[in-house]
Amino acid sequence: MTTARVSSDGLLPLTSAQLGIWNAQRLEPDSPYYLVGDVVEISGAQPVDVDALVEAVRATTEEAESLRLRFHDTPDGPRQTISHEPVPPPRVADVSGEADPAAAAHALVDAERARAAEECRGMVDRPLYTRTVIRLSEREVWYTQLGHHLVFDGYTAAMLARRTAARYTALVRGAEAPPCTFGRFADLVAADRAYRDGDRFAEDRAYWVERFTPLPDLGPLGDPDTAAGPPERTLTARAAVTSDEAARLRAFADREGVSWGEALIACYAAYLHRALGRTDVVFALPLMCRTGSAELRTPAMAVNVLPLRVAVHPGDGLGELSRRVASAMREMRDHQRYRGEDLPRDLGAPGAGALLHGRGINLKAFDLAIDFAGATGVMRNVAGGPPEDMGLSVLPTRDGGLLLGFEVDARGTDQAAVDARLSGLRALLAGLVDGRPVGRIALAGDTDRLLADWSPPALPGTPVDVPTAFDAMAAADPGRTALVCGADRLSAGEASRTACTGSPAPCAPAGSGPATSWRWPCRGPPTWWPPSSR
Repeated sequence: MTTARVSSDGLLPLTSAQLGIWNAQRLEPDSPYYLVGDVVEISGAQPVDVDALVEAVRATTEEAESLRLRFHDTPDGPRQTISHEPVPPPRVADVSGEADPAAAAHALVDAERARAAEECRGMVDRPLYTRTVIRLSEREVWYTQLGHHLVFDGYTAAMLARRTAARYTALVRGAEAPPCTFGRFADLVAADRAYRDGDRFAEDRAYWVERFTPLPDLGPLGDPDTAAGPPERTLTARAAVTSDEAARLRAFADREGVSWGEALIACYAAYLHRALGRTDVVFALPLMCRTGSAELRTPAMAVNVLPLRVAVHPGDGLGELSRRVASAMREMRDHQRYRGEDLPRDLGAPGAGALLHGRGINLKAFDLAIDFAGATGVMRNVAGGPPEDMGLSVLPTRDGGLLLGFEVDARGTDQAAVDARLSGLRALLAGLVDGRPVGRIALAGDTDRLLADWSPPALPGTPVDVPTAFDAMAAADPGRTALVCGADRLSAGEASRTACTGSPAPCAPAGSGPATSWRWPCRGPPTWWPPSSR
């Protein structure tokens, strides 16, 4: 394995993934949205041992080198070191005496998230990870896992929670904890450098540049007057997909030979097609980006965000669209180590940054229920990164269902619009699983908005009947082709005479109806070439 370049003072370079987060936070120094993490909610039939949990959380933090990283500004750019200071135990907050312990616990989590975001956004020379144990009752205890995205991602959160559970279980049962399998952070840095210096990086870069050249039409994103700076307030909409509905989705996916996640992503692509009126649909998709042993074993920030591009048509059923999505995702995974934040620069096209912003789906399919010595710990995400205009989050629920959510910038929209967005997505999901095509499903609660968006304004002036229109064309240029039906052609003069007299050439009159009605001898409607366009 390539050895990471460590300076004499212990400084390590940032990985490509970390550098993307570093630059993003520097561009938005006031943004609190680069804090990420979860609450692990533990409950069971027996009391939860708070002291054992405190020690399990502390020891796990000590084992994970990325949680002890410190970042430094140097003349050569940002660098990082691993702190070897003793790791203190997490703070314990007891809200069991409150009138509503659950509400008090939620408020405490919100306050810690805000405090940690404020402290961590400076990044340099400070701890970037925080933990608090919250006791709601003897049988219900939570603890937080919150950290800056420089040191932390969703895969890491699941790794840490499982390791904490293993340590807690060993302590409660008086057994020795299983050996820690976490990798060395320096090996992760070395693996990243080896990839960037190798041939595979160049191949992956070429793939992504070709995939998005020319740049697709991404259309407007959000309100340009309110897009600058991080939002001070967000609006959230949540909706549950019941366990029965999720089971139907999984059964449908099994029949079609795709995963349920691919089918759900296809539903989201269909929603964007309907909402935006585009066939060429592009949205951001987070990828785990852990392809080697060092990445799979090491807690760290590694997640990558890349654009998925898929064609969606009104006549598509969920099966064929899911297979199209699955094929595109296989290609993405083959080239997932190329950093998405590099793509706008490598494309060199104005507006390329929109490939990764505004639209995306974050499907967290980790096993979020974890055994704590017989009690069940469930991970609940409470900080998931910057809000996006149409960014959908998908989380599993305890009962086997799914929780769908939008969190958007409150500037330029209102709660009713966000709720309507989610109700439309739910309606589309149900209709697609029922077997209806993409274009034949009413988006519940969104009909008025869709009609307003999709109905163009009337043309100016007073409408005229067909004979009058043909007379005007004939007067302007009687010899010019006006109607086409297969191999037959009508000039403007012939069309005018036919419309006014019912002449059968080249089309037969439709029975004895009015003179302006005729039957075309070919399948399909005629094509009208108005003088202004030909």
